[in-house]
Amino acid sequence: MASQAALVLGLLFWAWGSAATAFGDDLNLLPPTTGPAAVFVDPELTRSVAPPPAQLPEPPPRVRLPRVVADAKQWRGPQCGVTEPRFAVFRHADKWRTFWKTGMRPYLPPQLAPAPPVDFSKEMVVGVFMGEKPIPNYEIEILSIRKESLPGRPPALVVRYRDIAKMSGVFVPPFAVQPFHLEKVPAYDGPVLFLAARR
Repeated sequence: MASQAALVLGLLFWAWGSAATAFGDDLNLLPPTTGPAAVFVDPELTRSVAPPPAQLPEPPPRVRLPRVVADAKQWRGPQCGVTEPRFAVFRHADKWRTFWKTGMRPYLPPQLAPAPPVDFSKEMVVGVFMGEKPIPNYEIEILSIRKESLPGRPPALVVRYRDIAKMSGVFVPPFAVQPFHLEKVPAYDGPVLFLAARR
C-alpha cells in the first residue's frame, strides 16, 4: 500500500487479446501513479523510446557518468532510449531483441551491442526506467524481486526499486541521462507489481 511501502505503484497485467501488436504482451508499460493502479500500456513504445542518435554525444569534461553494469542477470546504466518513466516486462525473444536494438544498443559500449541471451522458456526480464533527467545526478535501482501476497491484492511478483538523486557540491553542466535497470528473473505468468521503496 502507498502509505506503507511506496510512493509509486504500477500494476502490469499478463493477459492480452489478439489485437496486441508489435511488443504486445511482451512489454507492458505504466506511468507512475499514487492512486489505484491506472493502467497505461504502450505496446510499441511509441511514447517512450526516442529515435536513436546518429552518434551518442560525449559528456562535458566535468561530467562523470555512472558506470554501466552488465552481467549475466542484470543491465544498469545512465543512458537509454526510454525518455519517460516506465516499467517493463519482456516475455518473448523477438520483442526483447527489437527493444534492445532500438532502445538500448545505441547508448551502450560496442561490446554490449548484441541483445543479451535470455531463455524465455524459463526466464523473463523486468525493467524500471526513470525517464530523461537534465543532469547526470540521477540513478534508478531494483532492490528486490520476489513473489508476495500483499493485502487486498492477488499474489504477484513484486519488484521493489528506488530512484536515486545524488547531491553535488559543485556546478554540474547540463547533460541529459535516462537511467535504467533491467534484471533477468525466472519466468512468471502472473501479475507484476512495481513498488517504489520508502526514501
